[in-house]
Amino acid sequence: MAERIEYPLFLDQCVALANDVDADKVAIVAADGSTTTHRELKRMAEVVATRLTAAGLAPGDRVAILARKSAETIAAFLGASLTGIVFVPLDNKAAPDYWRAVMSDLQVRALLTDRAMAADTFSPIRVLPLVAAPGEPVSGNATVSMLARRRTPHDDAYILPTSGSTGRPKGVLLSHTNALSFVDWAIREIELQPDDAVLGIAPFQFDLSVFDIYAALQRRARLVLAPELAATFPGLIVEAIEVNRVSVLYTVPTVLRTLLDTGALAGDAVASLRVIIYAGEPFPAPALARVMRALPNVSFYNFFGPTETNVCLAHRLTAPPADGAEVPIGTAASFADIRLVDPAGAEVAAGAIGEILVDGPTVMKGYITANGFMPAPRPFATGDFARRGPDDALYFCGRRDQQVKVRGMRIELPAVDDALLTYPGVSEAATFVIGQDLVACVGARDPIDEAALAAHCRSRLAPGSQPHRFVRLGSFPRLSNGKVDRVGLKAQVSN
Repeated sequence: MAERIEYPLFLDQCVALANDVDADKVAIVAADGSTTTHRELKRMAEVVATRLTAAGLAPGDRVAILARKSAETIAAFLGASLTGIVFVPLDNKAAPDYWRAVMSDLQVRALLTDRAMAADTFSPIRVLPLVAAPGEPVSGNATVSMLARRRTPHDDAYILPTSGSTGRPKGVLLSHTNALSFVDWAIREIELQPDDAVLGIAPFQFDLSVFDIYAALQRRARLVLAPELAATFPGLIVEAIEVNRVSVLYTVPTVLRTLLDTGALAGDAVASLRVIIYAGEPFPAPALARVMRALPNVSFYNFFGPTETNVCLAHRLTAPPADGAEVPIGTAASFADIRLVDPAGAEVAAGAIGEILVDGPTVMKGYITANGFMPAPRPFATGDFARRGPDDALYFCGRRDQQVKVRGMRIELPAVDDALLTYPGVSEAATFVIGQDLVACVGARDPIDEAALAAHCRSRLAPGSQPHRFVRLGSFPRLSNGKVDRVGLKAQVSN
C-alpha cells in the first residue's frame, strides 16, 4: 500500500508560516468580498487555541462549531487542531434539537458559535462566542506550550456528523492523516497551483469542504467562500466565479446540472474555470456531456468515495460521454487499496459485480455514537457495488440499500432513475418503494405526458422494473450540500 507524503503532518500546519514569503498573500475571500491573509489566519487560529485552553478544554476533548462559512470559522478549525482538541462542524441550517442530540451523543464539551445564545442554551455544554469579545484576554504563552506537546498525525482531528441508518446522529471520526492523505493526493492529481482560486460551495460539515479548505491553504491558492445560498441560487455561484476569477470548482452533480439548466454556463462569466470536480452522487451521462460541451476548455474529474473513506476512486474524463455510455468511477485514489468482493468476502472474477472494500490512509478511525466508539473495520466495506472494466477502471453498479424487492421482483433503483432521465424534459429523477408500488418522481419544468413516459420506461426496463406511479415536480427539495433530499422527497410524495 502506498503512503502519503508526510508533510504537513497536521491540519493546523496547512497555515504554518515559518519564514513563508506568502504570509501576506490572501488566503480566504469571504462572500462579502473581505479578505484574510495567511498571516492573519494563523494569528486568528492561535487566538482560538488560547481561548479554548483557557476555557478548560484539553487535547482529545471535543468542541462543536456552529457558524456561517467564514474565515473565523476556518480559524476555529485550525485553532482546535493546534490544541489537539477535536472539532465537530454542525449543520448551520439544522434545528436546535438536532444540534443538542449531536453534541450529546458525541460528548461535546463546548460550542463555538457566531449566533447570539444564552450561556445555558445547551447546558452543561459551555457556549463560547466564535470571536473573542472586546477585553477578553487572549494573549500569553499558551500557543508555545501547545506546540511543545507530543502528538501524532494519527490523533483524532475532527468528526463529521451523519444521520445514521436509524436517523439518530452518529459521527465519523477522522485523523489528521485521514484528511491530509486525500489532500496531498488531490493537489497533485489536479495540479493545484498557487495562482488558482478554489470556490468553496460545500457546507463545512460536508466532506467536500476538506479539499476546499486544506488543499487551498496548503498550496497557497485562494479559497473563495461562496454565499450560504449558492447551492440553491446558481446566479450567486456564477457571480462568485466571475468576480474572483475562480479556476477550481468541487461540487455535486446537482449543482452543475442546475447551472446548465439555467443557462449560467454560457458566456464569459465562467471563462476562468480550468478544473471541475464532481462527487457525492451519480452524474447521468447525457447531463454530464452537456456540461462538458458547454465548458470545452475545462478538465473534468469524477471523485468517488463515502465520508468514511473520503475519495478512494477517481477518474479524469477526456471527452464528453455518449448518451448511453457508462462513466467509470475510476481507479484507486488517495493511496487506497481497492478490492471487489462477493457476499462471502472472496474477490470476484474479472468483470463480475462485487462490493467495494477500501483500505488505506484515508479510511476513518471509526464511528462515535451514543454508545461510544466503534472502530472502523479494515478493509472498510462501503456498501457500494461495482465491476471492473477491461480498462481496469471500476463502474458503479448501485448501493446495497438501493436494491429492493417490489411484488417479488428484485429492482435496482438507479437503473430506473437512469431510464427516466433519458426522457425529453426530465432533468431529475428519484424512484422509491411506497407500500407495494414503485413510485417514480421526475423533475420537469413543463407537464409530462404520463402515458408516453410509461411507454418510454417499458422500452428500456424489464417488466418488473416498471414504475407503477409517476409524480412530476417542478424541482426537488435539496439538502444544504446541494444534493437531492431523498428523505424529504419521499415523505412529500407519500402523503
